[in-house]
Amino acid sequence: MTKNINASPEFKTIEKIDFLPVQEFKLDNGVPVSIIKAGSQDVTKIDIEFPAGAIQAGIPLVASTTANLMQEGTKDKSSQQISETIDFHGAYLNTQTYHHHTIITFLCLTSCLSEMLNLVHEIITKPAFPKNEYEIYLHKKFEEFVFESEKVKTMATRLFGETIFGPDHPYGRQLQKKHFEIIDIEQVKSFHHNHYRPEMAKIYVAGQPGDNLRELLNRYFGQTPRCIPEDESTIPPLSPSDEKMRIIRKEGAMQSAVRIGRPLFNNHHPDFIPLQVLNTILGGYFGSRLMTTVREEKGLTYGIGSFVMPLKHSGVWGISSEVAGERRDDAINAIFDEFRKLREEKVPDNELEMVRNYMMGELLRNFDGPFSTADIYRTLKEYEMDFGFYQNMIDYVRNVSTNDIREMAQKYLDPNDFWVVVAGV
Repeated sequence: MTKNINASPEFKTIEKIDFLPVQEFKLDNGVPVSIIKAGSQDVTKIDIEFPAGAIQAGIPLVASTTANLMQEGTKDKSSQQISETIDFHGAYLNTQTYHHHTIITFLCLTSCLSEMLNLVHEIITKPAFPKNEYEIYLHKKFEEFVFESEKVKTMATRLFGETIFGPDHPYGRQLQKKHFEIIDIEQVKSFHHNHYRPEMAKIYVAGQPGDNLRELLNRYFGQTPRCIPEDESTIPPLSPSDEKMRIIRKEGAMQSAVRIGRPLFNNHHPDFIPLQVLNTILGGYFGSRLMTTVREEKGLTYGIGSFVMPLKHSGVWGISSEVAGERRDDAINAIFDEFRKLREEKVPDNELEMVRNYMMGELLRNFDGPFSTADIYRTLKEYEMDFGFYQNMIDYVRNVSTNDIREMAQKYLDPNDFWVVVAGV
């Protein structure tokens, strides 16, 4: 059979995603484990989640400092010995602190899983928090803070968070110089003691972990009685700024960083998925309205984008760009003009079809392989959701109409509902 090499590949509409299956069980003490067993290589990634985020810490810097210092030395190993062990096994180890939790992630060959679990367990349960490592880390962190604080984009981002949520709200609270003065190593040790016990973990596994995974996890995380974390402190209501436009002047700045946004809701809200489509049209991909108008047609910026970000108890819709200082107002006006067009005019069918195909393609890409799928699943579990959320998104994107888009724009793109933050000229 002769193939026609000039023929275009067959076009297929994505109707569903075959999500990788998730196995769930509990260790002997009740610690929950989720496994996505897939992939062709004998490699395993494990995420160990603890209720040790910035909100539990109460003040900035404590949670992230604790997480980063844990691998700088244990009671039995120096920082160098830990690094050498990781390198010897060709493994990767990282910690990441979020609002509500910290995740310790490691990736290794499955044949090294026992050794790496032993090391990670030691890091979690026996950190030494050496005084010299603490001082070195804090000094480096302070230098980074000071350096970043001179950038207009950092200034705008920090002020934006304060403006949208309120400076004393857990989601709006920003790191300041005073926090480097009030933190001490005893706070770090106390935070670790209260939030990093193995029985408080949630474990997510992806790859090919082998047949003795349950035995290994039980050995290190299933021996002590399950401890249910205390409820988080009550999250207060948002307290956005009374000022709808806030400007930070920076002498000598060549650009202005612009942040425009509004408080929103999380992904449980029925309008969350429809807003994902509207946001993609507005500024969520390279062919978006904002990129086409503000960047290509008007030449006001090199880049601009918008995002819808869910949070556990809230959410935010934001637009971000850096523009020449003297063109700042032109850029802001151009952004709000795109709001007006979306509220008043129907999106052309061909534009909606392009966005539909883009979003479907991105969904497929995001679920490519066990590691990325496990990351998405872990995030869904934080919101007490499952993969059905993404099937609902597929169904909506496939069937959304231009009328639906305009209705969403009329409901959520009123310029009076948005705050404008500028740092620079």
